[in-house]
Amino acid sequence: MVVRTVKETPAAELLRCPVAPAGLPAQGEAEIPPAWRAAIIRLAKSRTEVADQLVRLIQFHTGSACPTHGD
Repeated sequence: MVVRTVKETPAAELLRCPVAPAGLPAQGEAEIPPAWRAAIIRLAKSRTEVADQLVRLIQFHTGSACPTHGD
């Protein structure tokens, strides 16, 4: 039996580094209900986890790390 390793490279648009969205403005105030605040935190954490996973996948396929925010 012969085993061959095939490297499938994803399409170029799938290998683009994610762009971090701008945060909330430094000035301004709001009172956010606790349930909304918890949901916002969950969404932010989820977005961060997905972006981190994408960066690791891109690095796996390309061998290059995405630039970090501020580079």
